[in-house]
Amino acid sequence: MNDSKYIQIEFASSTRRAVDAVDDIRKAAEHAAVNLYDRFEVRLMVPMVVNNCQVVMELQIPASKADTFSIGPHLKGISSYLLKYCDHKYNDALVGARLLDYTVIPAPESDENQYSMTDRLRAISDFARLLENADKESLDKIGRIIEILKS
Repeated sequence: MNDSKYIQIEFASSTRRAVDAVDDIRKAAEHAAVNLYDRFEVRLMVPMVVNNCQVVMELQIPASKADTFSIGPHLKGISSYLLKYCDHKYNDALVGARLLDYTVIPAPESDENQYSMTDRLRAISDFARLLENADKESLDKIGRIIEILKS
């Protein structure tokens, strides 16, 4: 029986975003996954982009090792790969000796009806334009939107 933990990956430096380097992070995770499975029987799943802004990966840890398994030190192979095999393009993101931060998060919700960030921003823009108008039609639309948001 395995325990699943979801890990959000971010660069230690705020000058870079993990979502912008997701392809390299996937290659690094693939490389690190072999070692983790061979040594600890821990499965490292392919990192995925969630909500167009977060890089999240699943770790499946055997139940017998879940309590004592330390995430950060065991995932440093991902950082090592990025620094060694990506032509030094991540050296500027180092903070001290740390390249990546790993945060355990609750399981991400995968709702197939989610709106993209572009659609959300467009909706906010449309709503802001409605607020500028004082005609009856605009006020009715604003009232309906507010009722939907309250429910």
